[in-house]
Amino acid sequence: MKNQTNKNTFTDISWLLMNKFATRNKIQSVRKEKNNKDNTRKIPYFLCLMFCMNIISCTEKKIATLPGQNPNALTYNFTVDQNQIFKNGIPFTVRGVVYVPFYPGYLPWVIERENVLDPVLNARIEEDIRLIKSMGANTIRLWGAPKKCYEAIKQQGGIHFIQTIWIDGEQNDFQENGFKEQTKAYVREVVDRIYGVFSDKNPPLVAYLMGNELSRNSILQTNLAHPTLNTYQGVFVRTSGVVNATEVFLAEMADYLKQYESSRYGRKSLVSYANDIRTAYDIDVPFLDFRSHNAYSYAVPYYRPGTLPGSTTGTKFQGWVEELKRRFPDKPLLLTETGLSVSPNAQQVGAPNYGYGGNSELEQAAGIISNLEDINTASVKIAGACIHEYLDSWWKFGLDDSYTQDGNDVEEWFGLMKLSRTGNGYSLTPRPAYQMLQGRWR
Repeated sequence: MKNQTNKNTFTDISWLLMNKFATRNKIQSVRKEKNNKDNTRKIPYFLCLMFCMNIISCTEKKIATLPGQNPNALTYNFTVDQNQIFKNGIPFTVRGVVYVPFYPGYLPWVIERENVLDPVLNARIEEDIRLIKSMGANTIRLWGAPKKCYEAIKQQGGIHFIQTIWIDGEQNDFQENGFKEQTKAYVREVVDRIYGVFSDKNPPLVAYLMGNELSRNSILQTNLAHPTLNTYQGVFVRTSGVVNATEVFLAEMADYLKQYESSRYGRKSLVSYANDIRTAYDIDVPFLDFRSHNAYSYAVPYYRPGTLPGSTTGTKFQGWVEELKRRFPDKPLLLTETGLSVSPNAQQVGAPNYGYGGNSELEQAAGIISNLEDINTASVKIAGACIHEYLDSWWKFGLDDSYTQDGNDVEEWFGLMKLSRTGNGYSLTPRPAYQMLQGRWR
């Protein structure tokens, strides 16, 4: 299999997709009106109208690159309505990429707390952020990230981030006091790290994700241990109706984050939680600013085989996305992960659901574009999506594992960038999915 993409690669992918996805150009016209009531010289009405329309139609990218203006000097104010996220009052559809700053010999949870990194790793992080922006993404989803990631985002300018607050999803009881204090300490650590870089108290921070894919067993154990814990009334977060003990935990931690950030830095960012298909009906967070789900096309027929076909494309993936949004129509839904693995030793499934691994690089590209088309043509409004992920992740089982890529480990092969050993070092090669997304997003 070729890893280096070329013109033939683009031709092959286009052939796969050209009959399924067509774009339509919308033509707008502006009528000119003249006002000749007196002889006073006036600016023609149609010029005023065009000027106003131009201001209204400015995207966040255009605003961030006004001539002579430092993009980092802008104020980032993210809000929501029932369907969308807004940046400074303008609709902001997330075009995101999940990024873990991994390279062989480094573990994410170790380098997270290091203020000074190896110069080679520093340079790689800077280049990664540049290439993510270059592909047309407007948002990077971070996990536990070292200070250097925020510095690179600040230096690059014109790109935003979503910050995941890592919570041990296998904890037996989320309501255990020691665990809650530990979680709050980590919240303070992450928030302080961000504002240590953005000392102007103006990070391009779209939102925090308070946790990711808590295990179903832990959720059920927590709920069983605290059957009467069914409400939370905090300063910024309040539940309505009956909730369970795990949802109370998430509400309390989100409220603590908002209180801490507000009191220390004078800002109150959006907060959500990244749920997934296995626990979609065990917990939910309509009491947070918006709802988030990690959604993969291959998971729907496996975990939710009864999902209705999508309204437009007929896929189960689109049907699942529509089902999720309709559960709480008054809250935005953001897909915080979607993607496909190209692990070589898994069974190949193919379109439209593709497989948990076993996909070719062309299938990875076609499948991701298909997922985005499902999202964009759904009968409900979706706030955007983050592609999982920028780099192949060799590090899942520790330091020794980080030096080699296991063909049997599906989780190590989701990257839009292929990581390869070259001589004494490592190199990155864009997979077709990177270039297809670049063509779609830019």
